[in-house]
Parts: sequence; structure tokens; C-alpha cells
Amino acid sequence: MKRFLMILATAGLLGAAAAADDVDFHAILAKVDEQTNFKGDASAKVTIQSKKPGEDDNIMQAQYFRRDAANKFMILMLKPEVNKGQGYLKIDSNIIFYDPESRKFSKLTGSGNFQDSNAKNSDFQASSLAQDYDVVETSREKLLAKDTWVITVKAKTNDITYPKRKVWVEVSTNLLLKSEDYSLSDRLMRTSLYGKYVNIDGKFLATRMRFEDNLKKGEVTDLILENPSLAPLPDAVFTQAYLEKVNN
Repeated sequence: MKRFLMILATAGLLGAAAAADDVDFHAILAKVDEQTNFKGDASAKVTIQSKKPGEDDNIMQAQYFRRDAANKFMILMLKPEVNKGQGYLKIDSNIIFYDPESRKFSKLTGSGNFQDSNAKNSDFQASSLAQDYDVVETSREKLLAKDTWVITVKAKTNDITYPKRKVWVEVSTNLLLKSEDYSLSDRLMRTSLYGKYVNIDGKFLATRMRFEDNLKKGEVTDLILENPSLAPLPDAVFTQAYLEKVNN
């Protein structure tokens, strides 16, 4: 646990200072979005490791495709065998799930848990902090050795996964390091950690993410992204027909 947090540089507050009055925090959120959203296509292999007390670790692998400009993603499950061929397709605000065994599609929400893990379906979409949230409170703190803005935000609409978030953004890079995710009743639901960013043609991709369930102690999900690529993808990848075709 400690080793992972050291890698992410996202654990333990070491101090605090008042935020500057003249800082445009909405612009900082927009910069977080701009730096981590891709103009063209992107893809990567994803390993999802879910840990629950008293259970064996659940390790899954998937191929992940994104087209941020069109607000689309596709996730195709590769392992374990029982999940192979299952797929998630997001187009605009709609997310659908394909089960190759029943050959049926079903509609999902962004707030739903991904494959019974602590990751949400919405964790795979493009960042939209500036679009989805209003800034309500700010401060400046140290997160390990990193100087960060701490920005508390509230959702503009009711269809956002978390109505309130408290995000830690590194001052020098404008990259998201940590988020505390709250319910409408202001209850801390989840702590999200982001790290080991890689620079791909001027854009940044977090290749290590950790999602900790604050209501169920010990339940943790790690996401590891490997072999990121910006190679153009066929339009057909982002269709229901593609999910059916790869399972034939």
C-alpha cells in the first residue's frame, strides 16, 4: 500500500497554505481536461486488479479504445475467459454493455461499477471537470513533496457520477493527482489516486490509477495501462456491430 502511494505521490497531507485570490481555478480544471484529452484516437491495454477482504484477487484484462473528440470509448474484455468478448461502448451520454453469451445489449450508467470493481464506467471517459463542475472552495497544500491546489467542486447537473469532489491538482503541471468523491449527502464514497503520467505527443495519460472504497474497508481496485497508442482507429470500432463481429 505505502509503496503504491509513493509511486503515485498521492498520499498524506504535509501542510497547507491559503490559495491565491487571483487564481482562476476554473481555468485550472479546464487545463486538467485539455492536457489529458486526446484530439485524435487513443488505445491501451488495461489490467484491472480488484481486491476484497477474504477473497482472491480478481484480475482482468481489456483492450481500451478512446475517441475523445466524439465522446466515445470502447472496452473489450480479454481475460478471464468467462468475461472474454464482453464489451462496453459509450457514444455521447449513452453506455451499453454487450454479453456475447446471450448476444444481448443492455444500457448502463456512468455511475455503475465496472465489472464489480471500485472503478466506475465513467472513469474510462474523457475528463470533463470544467464542464461538469462549479468551484466552491479552494486551498493550497502539500501532497508528499508535491505542491498542489485543492479544489472542491459541485456538479452542475444531476447526471454526474459524483455530485461533489475534492481534487488535488499539481501546481507545476496542472495534472490531477487525487480525488475524494462524495455523495449528495456529503458522504465520502471513494478516494481516487492518479499517477505515473506518460507524455504522448504533448498529452498526458495516467497509467496508474487506484480506487479505494471508503464505505467498505479494504476494497481497492488498481488500473494499469500499458502500450498506449495514438494510432488512428477505424470508425467501425465504436459500433455495436464491432462487438458482435469480434465475438463471431
